[in-house]
Amino acid sequence: MRPDQLARLPQTLFEIGKAFGSDDFVPDDVPLVRRNLAALLVRLSDLVCEQVGADACSIMLLDHDGQRLLGKAASGLARDDLAGMSFRLGEGVAGWVAERGEPALIEDVALDRRYVAQPESERRIRSLACVPISYRDAHIGVMTVTSTGAGAFTLDDVEVLGFIATTIALDIDNARLRRLAMTDPLTEAYNREFLHEHLPRAMEAAEGRGEPLSVALIDVDHFKEVNDQLGHDVGDRVLADVARRLRAGIRAADLLVRYGGEEFLAILPGTGAELAREIAERVRAKLEDDPIVVGARSIEVRVSIGVAERRPGTDSSLELIRRADQALYAAKRGGRNRVEVAP
Repeated sequence: MRPDQLARLPQTLFEIGKAFGSDDFVPDDVPLVRRNLAALLVRLSDLVCEQVGADACSIMLLDHDGQRLLGKAASGLARDDLAGMSFRLGEGVAGWVAERGEPALIEDVALDRRYVAQPESERRIRSLACVPISYRDAHIGVMTVTSTGAGAFTLDDVEVLGFIATTIALDIDNARLRRLAMTDPLTEAYNREFLHEHLPRAMEAAEGRGEPLSVALIDVDHFKEVNDQLGHDVGDRVLADVARRLRAGIRAADLLVRYGGEEFLAILPGTGAELAREIAERVRAKLEDDPIVVGARSIEVRVSIGVAERRPGTDSSLELIRRADQALYAAKRGGRNRVEVAP
């Protein structure tokens, strides 16, 4: 480790510890599991970039089955780049590191066969360093820094990254386990248990602040045909991709819940009906314009969406969802692939 890195490291570790020990920088109605796996990891990515002088840093964690890395947070990357970041175990540099538990240092990605470029990425990568995040001999994810210049990183940087990864592995694993208990393993959206716990509190917070809150109930049109014609394995992959795109289409403060089957519910704090309609329409149009590719198949996906805004002093959480459900059925009766807003 170089003297300048060693000199900066205590302050970096102090800032990381402060971030994991504090929730002052996120809204009160954002659940703790989300703070740990989103806002905290973004802050961690920022600090890592500063420590090693990287253009970008990303953190990926293994999914529920331990077979696929999913992008969880990043610094220096576009949001769409993060949303599309996914590698099977053993695929790409990140997958190679997660599978073997060994770091990777690449001076020029064009000369390394392990490197797999993200096709829609806005950032050109020339060099990178990637280290495993492991706890109790189990690999739970990877941390990667990248640069647009060749040879930007050294073994000293790998040593620093490895030290940081070891330091925060326990905190990340605890946060990951808490989130897994409240999320659907297929789509990584929050589950119904989380919804019934969180939505009433979010509505109370909105009432206390005098702010609007809306929900959007989203149903994948004719999804049974996908399962019947292509099989449930393909159907599961379509649902997982739909969830990923829905998360990319809503805002950072919004929450996505798998409501059941092919239905999702988005909780949109601080959002009135008209803005909720705009968000829902943007999501609907994006899915319509961009088919989901599974193997050699290109699958067109359409969604119907029902939106409802909380009526102050009137709606319970169940009533708010019921009104969104009525709007969803209106969208289906109106021909599907559309957005309807509850009166």
